[in-house]
Amino acid sequence: MRVDGAGGMRPEILAAALAALPGLFAAVAADLAERDRVRSRAGARPAPKGWARPFARRGSKLRGIAVRATWLVAGVGLGHAIAGLPGAVAGGVAAVGAPIARARHAEARRNARMQEQLVDAASSIASGLRAGLSLVQAIGLAGDEADPPLGLTLRGLADRVLLGAPLSEALDRWVSAVGQPEARLVAGVLHLQHRTGGDLPAVLDRLARTLRDREAAAREIRSLTAQARMSGAILGLLPVGFFLFLSATSRREMAAAYQSRVGATAIVAGLLMQGAAFLWIRRLLRVEG
Repeated sequence: MRVDGAGGMRPEILAAALAALPGLFAAVAADLAERDRVRSRAGARPAPKGWARPFARRGSKLRGIAVRATWLVAGVGLGHAIAGLPGAVAGGVAAVGAPIARARHAEARRNARMQEQLVDAASSIASGLRAGLSLVQAIGLAGDEADPPLGLTLRGLADRVLLGAPLSEALDRWVSAVGQPEARLVAGVLHLQHRTGGDLPAVLDRLARTLRDREAAAREIRSLTAQARMSGAILGLLPVGFFLFLSATSRREMAAAYQSRVGATAIVAGLLMQGAAFLWIRRLLRVEG
């Protein structure tokens, strides 16, 4: 059976072409999905476009301000209900300082985890290079083996290079994302050896040993200063806790201090001096790397 007219086509050929279209569409869709996945891991996540972009940024800022304002109002109100004006001041300071302290604690835990993972990552890259992988493949292998948060940054580094970014630029972005001095050492070694050549696995092994020694020294310092840090925390918080306990259990006896100007001034001055002493002790125990 034929299709009449110039340029006619057999029906079986047309049917075969139509049958191949779903497979072609599926291949294109899979390729696009893989590209989006690589871009998202490389840090190129799609952002709101057009008119939605300023509203998205403004909405996130407004939510953050609303949460902080809610905590501030709650802290001031609870403190005023317990201890009057001095309690309101203490509640406001606690409402402002608690999120900052929590964020700093989370950042310190992340940094400690990053430092531990960098040692294993350097060893993993060296092992991948010895197995015959390229530098980018070895970095990607180390990212697959590492747990978050370092694993995601290593995968993003490898994906950025695969997408065409220069290695030096990708390493600079990786150092900024990690935010550790040890990451700058690793990036410097990778960049230098990539330009000049040499036995990169041996250099990475020596770097891993150096990072491991630094981590052991930091742990020893933390263990030696643990008692002093605990003493500073107790000396700083114990008077405040005892004062709040008296304010909750003996409100009549403490009312004279709340209601008089001299008493309120003395309480606020005492809280400020306690805070200054706590910060001073923390400063004395800080060890600069």
